[in-house]
Amino acid sequence: MLLLLAACVADVSGVHQTDPPVTGGSGSGSGSGSGEAGDTTTTPTGYLKQIATIYCMESFGCRTEFPTDLGYTFEAAWGNTPDECQQLLLDAWNPPAIETEIAKGRVTYDGAAGIACLSGVTFGSCADYWTNGIQWADACYHVIVGSVPAGGSCDTLYACQSGSCDTTAHQCL
Repeated sequence: MLLLLAACVADVSGVHQTDPPVTGGSGSGSGSGSGEAGDTTTTPTGYLKQIATIYCMESFGCRTEFPTDLGYTFEAAWGNTPDECQQLLLDAWNPPAIETEIAKGRVTYDGAAGIACLSGVTFGSCADYWTNGIQWADACYHVIVGSVPAGGSCDTLYACQSGSCDTTAHQCL
């Protein structure tokens, strides 16, 4: 479960450029932003809370179509309630650590990209969600970005351009 949650944050942070973040809900094939009307920015922690809500609402909305051949249960990955799911994600993502990395200058945060991300993604069918994952808007890849090159100092994966930190050696891989 921790690996699944870590993968989600990498997606959310834009550190890994394979699957950025999305908005929407309930497997309806539609979705709109979750930022306040007229917002042009959001805080890093606020952004992560909104992404957690989006992930969990979509996952719970598509719960009945969760694949049974993955080797783990829906509850093991997402928890028993949307609130539990959101807390699991936030615990794994550790917003205070991201805020610390931003303060150290090792991570950049673009709140306007966060708002664009939150309002720019839609979901397909539940089958698509479980098969292909979330299709993130381009802006999602630019919200939380590590700036430390390989060999540089890190405390978390968020600081590294590669999205990979050896936390024992405190060095980006």
